[in-house]
Formats: sequence, C-alpha cells, structure tokens
Amino acid sequence: MKLPEYKSLEEKAPLFSHIKIDTKDVLDFHLEKLLEFSPNCIFRGVNEAKYKLYTSVQRSWICNGLGRHSTINLMVDSMITNLRNNVTLTEYYKSLNIIPTDLLYLGLLQHYSAPTPLIDFTYDYKTALYFATKGLSAGCSDSEIGDYFSLYYIDTDKYGNQLVKMDEFLNNELDVGAAMYEDLISKCPGAYVDKQSLDDMDIYTRWIKRYPFYDDGLCTIKMMFIDNPFKFKGFTAPYTHESLYWSNLNIIAQKGCFILYNNDCVPMEEYIGQSACLPKIWCINIHKSLAEYVQEHYLQGLSESLLFPDINHLAKDAYKDFLKNL
Repeated sequence: MKLPEYKSLEEKAPLFSHIKIDTKDVLDFHLEKLLEFSPNCIFRGVNEAKYKLYTSVQRSWICNGLGRHSTINLMVDSMITNLRNNVTLTEYYKSLNIIPTDLLYLGLLQHYSAPTPLIDFTYDYKTALYFATKGLSAGCSDSEIGDYFSLYYIDTDKYGNQLVKMDEFLNNELDVGAAMYEDLISKCPGAYVDKQSLDDMDIYTRWIKRYPFYDDGLCTIKMMFIDNPFKFKGFTAPYTHESLYWSNLNIIAQKGCFILYNNDCVPMEEYIGQSACLPKIWCINIHKSLAEYVQEHYLQGLSESLLFPDINHLAKDAYKDFLKNL
C-alpha cells in the first residue's frame, strides 16, 4: 500500500502554522527572527513537502500491510526483545555500567535504520536543513507541492506543560511510588513490600510492562517528548541509584531529540490538530530552487561523517592525522 501524501500546499496548510518561502531574502529574514525569538526550538528537515509526519514504524506498518500479522506495539516489542537477547550488546552495556532499558534500545533502533515509534528532531536548525536538502536539486514537478521541501519546528517554550516530557513523567511516577512505599513502611513497619518497581530502572521504561497485564508501559503514551541526553533533567532510582541512559553516537552528533508518537495510521500533525491543547507544528515550505543556496550559505562544514560518526573511520582518521603531521 502506498503511504498517503499531501496533494497540494493548500491541503497541507490547515494542519500547520504554515509559511511558504520562495526567495533567499525571505528565508534569511525568517530564520534570523526565528532564532532570535524562539531559542528553544527543535527542528526536523524533510526533502519533500508532500510527506506527512509519520513515524518509521507507521510507514513500515502501512506500506507493508503488517496489520494482518501483529500490532504495532508487539512489533516494536519484538525488535526490542531481539536486542535484549543479543549477548554481545548486553555484555557491552554491562562493561560500561549502563542499565539496558527499552528506551535505550528504542534509540538504538531509531538511529541505526530500524522502524520505531520515534520521530527525530534536532536543536540545530542546520542539521535539519542538511537532511532537508541532502541530494536535492531543483527540477520540474507535476504539482506545486513537489517543488518544495520542508523545515518543521516546535517551540518547546510555547508548548510548556501541554506536551508530556519524559523526564518529568518518569520522575513524577517515581515520586508517587516512593511516597506510597515510605507511607506504608511508616504505618506498618513489619509489612513486607516488594520494592522491585522502585529499585529496577528497567521497569519504569518498559515499552510493554508484562505484569500483571499487557496494558501498561511506554506503549500506552500517545505522544511524549524525549529530550537530548545533555538537556535531560535526570532520572535516578531512589534506592539502587541506577541512572537512565539512551544516548548513542548519532543522537549526540546530530544534537538530537525524539518525539515518541504511538499511533497506527494517523500522522502526527493530524493527531495534534485533534487536540484541544497542543499548538500546531510550524512548517516552512521552501522552494527547492533554494536548496543550493541553503547548502552554500548555511551548511558549510556540515558533512555526513560529522552527523553519522563511524567508530572505524574515527580510529583510522586518528592514525591518518598522525601520519600527516610527521
């Protein structure tokens, strides 16, 4: 099945706070004002304006007709379980004193070419423009929308508490659990209390919590903001003092963050449009004739190797740099 797309800019516009840009001056002006007045924006670049904001797991689900065989939640859980059962990966994280969690595995799946319910955003608008213009050149299209690429952005300041944030969500859940435990112990000193749910970091970040029912976990959250590891407020289990990790080379290199969006077939902008409290995503549709200007004016020094660091190349380059300086 073909993935649904926008047929025109007019069809797309009502779902976004929408801007169309056709000239260099307007592009420069808008980006300058945006960065000045909205310093905490997150960005996403897409090289076709006609594409809807689907997660990669939605795209796989819809295009391959996978609904005949499973559910999205079980599909994601199966991929996470596969990584959990990889002995080398498990031992690697153990050697670094990192607690493997479903969130850690979701980030790994997302940044290394597997479908997930995460949508990539970045704090760096240049990184977003890199992805939006990669391999792009102006040409004749059969429709007006085919002549544009898109830069999406969300002003996280304006979303405030209206968007569920992972660190706040997990810390609130942990505080409630810890308070209940302490209250019970103070009132019933001799009572037995299973502290596993407070001690085990992994339980808090399970995609599907298996006990007692299969109806809890991150999979029940429709939309959540997962911040960059450097901006995360921190989450530590109160008794074991385990810390939460979900970092990898790509998310650091790309100054990345995620929107977790869990839905079978509705694109994210439509879900937000149906919400009474979430502001529309901003969308700048930029004419493809400006792609070369964007690359020359904004993306100097930004390369594939910087955004997708490869350990093998990093090691080899270190040796090559040594040889150059002999």
